[in-house]
Amino acid sequence: MKYFVFDNQRKGTCYHEFYKGKWDEHTFWKADSISLHDCFMFDGFVDAIVEVIPTYDPYGETEISIEDWNEIGKIILTKDQKSQEVFNEANGWLKEVFKTYTCFTVLGL
Repeated sequence: MKYFVFDNQRKGTCYHEFYKGKWDEHTFWKADSISLHDCFMFDGFVDAIVEVIPTYDPYGETEISIEDWNEIGKIILTKDQKSQEVFNEANGWLKEVFKTYTCFTVLGL
């Protein structure tokens, strides 16, 4: 992956964790999560998330349903190339996640 990393690849804690399903309110940095560094999050990618989920909290937890993710996918097409690449990379991982779960949770900084 170009933008996301797995837990064992993280360099520090300035990452937003994409957690499979609804967060259990206890576990962080799961081996099956993917994480996006802060420097990639705050471009057009986060703008697309906020357009769909105005309550998105980069310092807390935010659940994103498959319906919300699909809406973010439509909006991301109007954003910069790098943000589209970030979305597409996450989307590859999420295709498998959504086979089992109805949502994923972004755990902020």
